[in-house]
Amino acid sequence: MKKELQEFKELFESSPNIAILNIDNGLEEISSFLQEFTHQNQGELHQKNIQEVHPRFRLKDRNFEYAVISDCLNSVETQEEFINGVYHSLENSAFIILLEKKQSSSIAKMYELLDTCNFRAINSIDIFPSYNLVMAKKLHMWGAGQ
Repeated sequence: MKKELQEFKELFESSPNIAILNIDNGLEEISSFLQEFTHQNQGELHQKNIQEVHPRFRLKDRNFEYAVISDCLNSVETQEEFINGVYHSLENSAFIILLEKKQSSSIAKMYELLDTCNFRAINSIDIFPSYNLVMAKKLHMWGAGQ
């Protein structure tokens, strides 16, 4: 797992005071990595377990540079509403990273969800043997323009 986490780390740009949102469903390795990464960058990590997130959750607008959503899509009633809530919490030009178990998700559905929610530059990256990883970018004035 060490090699995979090193490759995962390359998805993030180190910058002072980085702000990351992590909503997970028990992926401890990812949560631990994000804690260490934000600490090294004197940043802020806002962690939530998916069970703490109600269907119409709302976070502070434009607060995070990255959102890492780990194994959560099958745990929410309305995936689009959930991802739209994350979208609004991201700064302009911020990134979202979705990690979902390969047997319970398809990359095509993850692409479609992100596209529907106005994310752009959607790419799948094969890092983890048991998880699909899809990364996309929020671009200001594209799609929802918010």
